[in-house]
Amino acid sequence: MQRLVNLLLALAMTFGSWSARAAGDSKAADLLAQARTAIGGEKQLAKVKGLACAGTVLRMIGDRQVAGEIAIDLQLPDKMVRSDSISPMGDAALVVTEQGINGDALIRNSKVLNAPAGAMIRTPQPPAPGSDAEAQAIRNSRAELARIAVSLLLASPTSLPVEFVYAGEAESPDGKADVLDVKGEGSFAAKLFLDKASHRPLMLVYRGVSPRMVVQTQRVPMGVPAPANAPAGAPAGTNAHGDPAAPPTPDLVDINMFFDDYKAVDGVMLPHHITRSVDGQPTEEWTFKTIKVNPTFKAETFSKR
Repeated sequence: MQRLVNLLLALAMTFGSWSARAAGDSKAADLLAQARTAIGGEKQLAKVKGLACAGTVLRMIGDRQVAGEIAIDLQLPDKMVRSDSISPMGDAALVVTEQGINGDALIRNSKVLNAPAGAMIRTPQPPAPGSDAEAQAIRNSRAELARIAVSLLLASPTSLPVEFVYAGEAESPDGKADVLDVKGEGSFAAKLFLDKASHRPLMLVYRGVSPRMVVQTQRVPMGVPAPANAPAGAPAGTNAHGDPAAPPTPDLVDINMFFDDYKAVDGVMLPHHITRSVDGQPTEEWTFKTIKVNPTFKAETFSKR
């Protein structure tokens, strides 16, 4: 994640470099038009109804860096699923998780493959249907879809419409950026940084719950059954009877997403390298080997299974 560290250092003074806010939204409209032209133009972008991005991911889990594979499938206006495959125990075991949204339905799937004998691996379980936790997870997934659509396609998805307002300029040792406030219904808010030279999206900044994957591993001696009060697949935070305990309210943190390594795909310039930091600390690095525009998705792509 060295590239992310270097970029964080380069942008360390960004937030202290605002210029005065412009009156009205005409400046935002002009900048958005420039940016859309820079990544393909209105006619080409209007054709984009879906994306399939696949590549590798580097993720920090505690103090360890874990490598794996990532796929993000997006179908406007209201479908997106992110699939991760990582090996938290080195070469042993493969943990596959899927998170996303399909209209009003939450997508949460996980499975463990090739776990070694005697190993217990617990992954997060979906919230109970109809619960407040499920409602919040749906809101979070819609917000993530909107952030990806705004960052990659400069589009406002109908599942969570957004508006753009000019917020001034920002400056770092590497250059300057125009900044747009991105606002949507509820508490959705972000800042989109557009590179002043290329006009392409450079960074998205927002406050949210830190994206994380919780994987618990435990060694069980051969011949000893798993504890009855901790069944495999149970989420972290269960009580002595294996029933869910009330999780602590997660804190909101500053999250930055950086976009670079733009390449043309079917006439659209798309970033093939995305890094994410939480409270200034690198957490994820995505390197897409392939991006397909308007792919034909399989029927089960956006299913809960």
